[in-house]
Amino acid sequence: MQYAIIAPGAGDGRVVTISKATGGLEVTEVDAPEELLASARGAGFTAGALLLDLDLLGQGSVDDPVAQLTYAGPSAETLHSDYVGRGRVDELAPTQAAGEIVIEATPECVWAVLAEVESWPTIRADISDVRAEGPAAPGVRFTWQAGANRLTSRFALVEPGQRLTYTSVAAGTRVAHVYELAAKGTGTVLSCRESLAAPILARFLPSAALQAGVDSWLAGVKAVAESANSNNRH
Repeated sequence: MQYAIIAPGAGDGRVVTISKATGGLEVTEVDAPEELLASARGAGFTAGALLLDLDLLGQGSVDDPVAQLTYAGPSAETLHSDYVGRGRVDELAPTQAAGEIVIEATPECVWAVLAEVESWPTIRADISDVRAEGPAAPGVRFTWQAGANRLTSRFALVEPGQRLTYTSVAAGTRVAHVYELAAKGTGTVLSCRESLAAPILARFLPSAALQAGVDSWLAGVKAVAESANSNNRH
């Protein structure tokens, strides 16, 4: 068994890990990373102590459960420039998902469905109130509502008919999104990769949940793009 005790109300919070060992319990104590404290406070834990059962939190791509719990990943700027700006996600993030789908529409049509962010509510019902600074272009920002979460995103790679990448941030959470398109016959293979890093919060957003979101999103893009493609033929 492993437990982590965090005191988010303290200015110099501590992480105490309690593990079962031969002959009793082993206790270790380290300084709590500021990102971890910020996420705990952002989740509403501002006083007292927070006890987490690391065994129940499960495993991710970071092997050490405490490392998973405290993993903040690269800064928002680095994630934008060095990761999605180069067509990749954060491969060390505890929460990741990927998927692909074949769409009976041209790459240009599929790409337009992704790039026209203010039309995203037609892709999935939980998306609303999308506001963009302007058309998709490197550095252009947009905000959107995904269920109860308000996200601020910024485009990185904008390559019509080929690739679209952007980052999203919200309350201590950083997400990388990478879409790639390839022609297949008269249609398109659309692939998506996403990673999510958020100390504490990411452990309540497992890869399975992110995968379900990716799968439903790709299905929605397929439906909208194929409908638009069919209308263009008539």
